[in-house]
Amino acid sequence: MMKFDRNKMMTKACYVVLLVLTGWLFLLVLQFLRWTGVIDINIGADSQIHQVSWSEEGRVLAIQYIEMSGYLLSSLLMIAIVSRLIVFCLRGIKFRKLFTRKSAKLLWNITFVSFFFELFSSNLSILFGDREIHFGSNLIVSPLIFLVITLLYDVAVSVSEENELTI
Repeated sequence: MMKFDRNKMMTKACYVVLLVLTGWLFLLVLQFLRWTGVIDINIGADSQIHQVSWSEEGRVLAIQYIEMSGYLLSSLLMIAIVSRLIVFCLRGIKFRKLFTRKSAKLLWNITFVSFFFELFSSNLSILFGDREIHFGSNLIVSPLIFLVITLLYDVAVSVSEENELTI
């Protein structure tokens, strides 16, 4: 019979998340290079990896630049913050202290950045000729889910700190 080792499983899960984040970063770089015309590849018919249709109108062009900059910045921030959180989790598994204030602060940052990430990622079609800004339910649902998780984690940190004081 196999023995279940929670620490090994959590460590492997953290490494899988880091691998997924690496793939996301690679895709982001690939998107940026294709959008700006540095590389010329075609991936799928309805993918977001084709050259940007820059507008001739000044206002629309400004919105396109804001959209691209906001998407790239929010994506890079999400990747960096989540990577840092995973590294803290790996360290926490090693030292048997998973619920820390630093991790809670990173979760608050993820909650904040996720709103902007959802806003910009749901409007990528602006880069490809669409002239509508979309405000869907994902703009509220994803950050709200992060908020609930962050609040629960914050409570867990408080309970963990209280337990350390009473011992």
